[in-house]
Amino acid sequence: MIQTKKQELIADTIEKEKRQLFCYACYRLGDANEAEDILQDLFVTLCATPGVIENTKNLKSYIFRSLSNKCNTLLRNRQKLQIVDIDSKEVSEKEDSQPTNFEQEYTLINRLLNTIPQEQSEVIRLHIHGEKTFKEIADILEIPESSVKSRYRYGIEKLRREIKK
Repeated sequence: MIQTKKQELIADTIEKEKRQLFCYACYRLGDANEAEDILQDLFVTLCATPGVIENTKNLKSYIFRSLSNKCNTLLRNRQKLQIVDIDSKEVSEKEDSQPTNFEQEYTLINRLLNTIPQEQSEVIRLHIHGEKTFKEIADILEIPESSVKSRYRYGIEKLRREIKK
């Protein structure tokens, strides 16, 4: 299959950032298979979108922002469909504060991050799971770097208070 220059540039950028993109998606979604699917969908969407390369100042930031948006959409749709029986054994197991596997760790981290504002949790996820610098996060979210730093600091402070409870 012959790739266009646009597809090659997108594929190269995704390949260079693959580990960070995958880790970020895994921790956002809690499922490696969904993370792989959403990354594939992202590639297809970016290649099919006219003007992505031409109208984008920083392709890497655009890719992370697009991945974040896709994760948010999937999580919103998942929440609409999820019904939980509060007496179920699974719910009580999720309350365990000492995770022993990825799913438990994801559940604990996600539950904590859901206690703080979405703007702060997104910065924390990008910094920790996406391994992005504050400057890169500022580019991804299109906000000043000082706002990224304060969102991170306030978010971490709120998480510390939550953990102490």
